[in-house]
Amino acid sequence: MPKISVIVPVYQVEAYLQRCVDSVMEQTFRDFECILVDDGSKDRSGILCDQYASEDPRFSVIHKKNGGLSSARNAALEIAKGTYLCFLDSDDLLHPKALELMLDVLEKTGADLVSSSLLEFFTDSLQTESIDEIHSEILTPSDFLDHLLPRNFGKISVTACGKLYRREIFRTLRYPEGKIYEDLHVYLDVLRSCRTIAVLDKPLYCYYKNPGSITRSNYLAHDRFGEFQVREGYIGYFRSRGLEEQVQYALNDYLTFFMRNFFAVMLRYPQRKAALKPHTAVFRTHLPEILKNPKVCKMRKVCAAMMLISPRVAYPLARRCIPDCLIDEMR
Repeated sequence: MPKISVIVPVYQVEAYLQRCVDSVMEQTFRDFECILVDDGSKDRSGILCDQYASEDPRFSVIHKKNGGLSSARNAALEIAKGTYLCFLDSDDLLHPKALELMLDVLEKTGADLVSSSLLEFFTDSLQTESIDEIHSEILTPSDFLDHLLPRNFGKISVTACGKLYRREIFRTLRYPEGKIYEDLHVYLDVLRSCRTIAVLDKPLYCYYKNPGSITRSNYLAHDRFGEFQVREGYIGYFRSRGLEEQVQYALNDYLTFFMRNFFAVMLRYPQRKAALKPHTAVFRTHLPEILKNPKVCKMRKVCAAMMLISPRVAYPLARRCIPDCLIDEMR
């Protein structure tokens, strides 16, 4: 049995797939399997997957009807044989020592999850830096969850990638199919299932800022409004634990996401207004608490109230003052 299962969903990434697969082949740790899930690609991605599998017995391929990132990951989880799991998106890269270093920390510390930071890159190639030693910080669930926002939010990114998991975490847990921002849906479940989490001080995962990413393209093709409920779930979770400061930060996060989508619909995609309407009603119930929230800056409060009256008046103000609510990437 392989020590690690590397799961790579593949869809329409012919231009990027070789560098991704090469980063797996070049791992200093060799005892792995890599499951390439061709999720109904219409380009040559599926053919390339078959070629890699024919050249290296550690690589295998699942060809399936297109179902999205969650569906592809779930298909691989059903057949993964590794003691540990690692998720890799097909336009990204692993540092050559990623598996070796994450496994070493996991086995030395007994952690259930090892999380590295992410190194963003924007070009078609990347030269990774040499890493000779790495240090880790150990967190328990209470350490992390009680201080999730904002203290530790950057320490363990929401993305499934850049991490090494004990397989038991995903014994029954699966990614929600038909959703975007799927990692956010399972983030708390993953963290709550861990006894300890090791956070590394070096980036072992290289994240390509792809302009064609689902989260930044094809707005009308995806149901984005389900994410409001996920963020409301965070608010409720912290409130149930009596963590008022975390409730305040979670409300601020919810506000950012709602504003971005509200402006996108009202100013660019009016055909989604009917679908947005019930969510706007829920937002109105949160608004009084948002306006009293000390973690929400004054200009965000002004824009939050003003946008319900006149989005066209509020948005130019938001553009100047609140970059994270802009709709430029919502296309």
